[in-house]
Amino acid sequence: MKWMHKAILGSLISLAFSPAAQAVSTSNGVLLNANVFMYDDVDKVDSGPESKSTLTIYDLKLGYLTSTGMYLGVIHTRRSVSGTTSYDGNATGASVGYIGSSGFFLKGHYLLTGEYAEMKEGTGYQLDFGYLTSVTSNFMVGVELTHRNMTYTDVPGAADKYNKVETFPMLTVGFVF
Repeated sequence: MKWMHKAILGSLISLAFSPAAQAVSTSNGVLLNANVFMYDDVDKVDSGPESKSTLTIYDLKLGYLTSTGMYLGVIHTRRSVSGTTSYDGNATGASVGYIGSSGFFLKGHYLLTGEYAEMKEGTGYQLDFGYLTSVTSNFMVGVELTHRNMTYTDVPGAADKYNKVETFPMLTVGFVF
């Protein structure tokens, strides 16, 4: 399975830097983005057992892109952690941003509702800064740096809120309709 992830990553990188790749054309339309972040961790002591964990984060963003580059939309994000302990999380919210004709973009998301493991009633924000390049007139690839800050108020067994702040890179693909 790891070889497939490496093949997909290699293909996306080669497409992004191919001569046919161009900056994003700014035109009216519905923009659908899918983002992924994957992190595998293996710890092993020579004489002990091996410990493995995998973190996967998926973002799905749908919005309207104007000819001036303004973006309005929605976001749904999911996370999965597997290993010694496994748990999931998700959040949904509203988005606003700007996508320049050069391909650079900045998006802000207000996450209205979220869950993480056993915690509920999460709210927060996410900021994305990245670059998209057109592969065809409707298909784009790129990268982004995501900063997310979530606060959960329903934390089982705790009187205090739980705050999770994280920054990570993501690969992105997009389709304009």
